[in-house]
Amino acid sequence: MKPYIHHKANLFHFHWNLDASVGKHAQNTLPTDISYIQWYYTLAAVHPLTAPERRAVYAKVIVTGLCLGTEGDPLVAAIETHQRALNHPLVDGKISVAHGSGMVGSHAFFILRLNSRFAHMHAGTWPRVDLIPGCPLLVAQAVRAAIPLPQLG
Repeated sequence: MKPYIHHKANLFHFHWNLDASVGKHAQNTLPTDISYIQWYYTLAAVHPLTAPERRAVYAKVIVTGLCLGTEGDPLVAAIETHQRALNHPLVDGKISVAHGSGMVGSHAFFILRLNSRFAHMHAGTWPRVDLIPGCPLLVAQAVRAAIPLPQLG
């Protein structure tokens, strides 16, 4: 998990990017990246603006830092459901690392779309997701390494 600045329409947007792909047939090698995505879906599962049919799928995701990358993995199902709901051009159950302009054709990488939703859900703390109650330790460590807490005194 690392910072990524997305530039669009003369605006700069802070996002959290992945270091390795997560989901179906993805690398699934870094527990921090996997935990971040799993945690997002656990939060979205209880968010009032999440559609009820998506909540049911998202609620099956547990933050473990592991993803099998197979059809039966709850994280893969959540990613596919989310991609369909956003009419993402590629519904593959995989979240790739954003690079370059952050765009694939006329669409942003899915990780950037997920971050936009996360930022909207937690506007008061974004991008300091480590300040959201229940933030997984690995995610909090990655955030604090990128954006250190100010020293008091």
